[in-house]
Amino acid sequence: MKPIGNGRISARQFKIMIVFSLIGDSILILPNLMGNISHQDAWLSQLAAIACGMALAWAYAALLGRLGRLSFVGAWTALLGRIAGSALGLVYAYGFYAMVLALLAEISLFMRAQMMRETPAEAIMLAFLIVIAAGLRYGIETFARTSELLYPIFIAMFLFLSLCLLPQIKADQLLPIAGAGMPQIAEGSFLSFAYGFLESAVLLMLTPYLEDDRKAARSAIFKGFLTGGLMLFLILLLCVLVLGPSMMELKHYPTFQLAQRIEIGRFLERLEALLTFLWIVTVFYKALLYSFSLQKTISEIARLQDDRILAMPLCLLMLAGGMISVPNIAAYNELIKAQFPYYDLILYLGGPLLLLLLLAIPAARRRLEARQPRAG
Repeated sequence: MKPIGNGRISARQFKIMIVFSLIGDSILILPNLMGNISHQDAWLSQLAAIACGMALAWAYAALLGRLGRLSFVGAWTALLGRIAGSALGLVYAYGFYAMVLALLAEISLFMRAQMMRETPAEAIMLAFLIVIAAGLRYGIETFARTSELLYPIFIAMFLFLSLCLLPQIKADQLLPIAGAGMPQIAEGSFLSFAYGFLESAVLLMLTPYLEDDRKAARSAIFKGFLTGGLMLFLILLLCVLVLGPSMMELKHYPTFQLAQRIEIGRFLERLEALLTFLWIVTVFYKALLYSFSLQKTISEIARLQDDRILAMPLCLLMLAGGMISVPNIAAYNELIKAQFPYYDLILYLGGPLLLLLLLAIPAARRRLEARQPRAG
């Protein structure tokens, strides 16, 4: 196998990208989905999802320690052989591609519905993909460092918006606690677990680029999952306390409506632009990580010396796919409610757990160790 490149990311950068990926599009679309299922108990569903997410973090951390310098798809190829491994890699490549298309559809639908009604969806997608193409061309080390610059700004804005909403809180909106029933709470928890934690599985494609301190990298998974999960919990709790369950069900973007409610002293109001910035940052990084994973998967299957040559062709394919995959918001809602959660369950829970079980076999571990790339 070819030597590993010079791009390296620290444990802190790894944690930040996990947080951005976990929050991703969930910060905007999850409250509506949870409101329609768990109602006023959406915050309870999120607490259960965090508990499941921390268990998943343990599995991902254990797998990270055994992958060495191989990516998730690279490890499957090493174990199954070139033909079977490449076939499985193509399945994951399609999954990564489909996720980017869903994110492109989300950002175009949101921007046209809320802020840029006369702008063609193609123009919004193109502008988004130009930045993604630049990120792919510059490489993982560059966009990992950029995440470090954006993270303090993101946290400061998030806390500022949360504090500004405190005067709007109505505690009686939480009642009756657990009134939705355990089946609804469990269903809402499954959605949050799938869209937040499971879709962070792309972190397993970054293992060849992590610095040598794998203990710090494994700790970063737990910290990233906990930080992102708690931020989503706070968003859902504020949506229930400020908007109420009925408004969460009616409004397609409850978090955006939440930011519009901020009014302090008749001079601090209309802060939804800040919320839009937060959402664009997290969606951008989630789309960038999935695009990078797609690029790396195809590069490993084709054994390319430099995967950056794929950046522009892949972005053009994403633009073409984004324009035809989701024609309207009704089709998109049906897609994310009926198909994506179970798709995530198979690809991002079943695949990693099966690989973890295989690597518990000494012969499989020795085979993986023998195929580790050379450092260089």
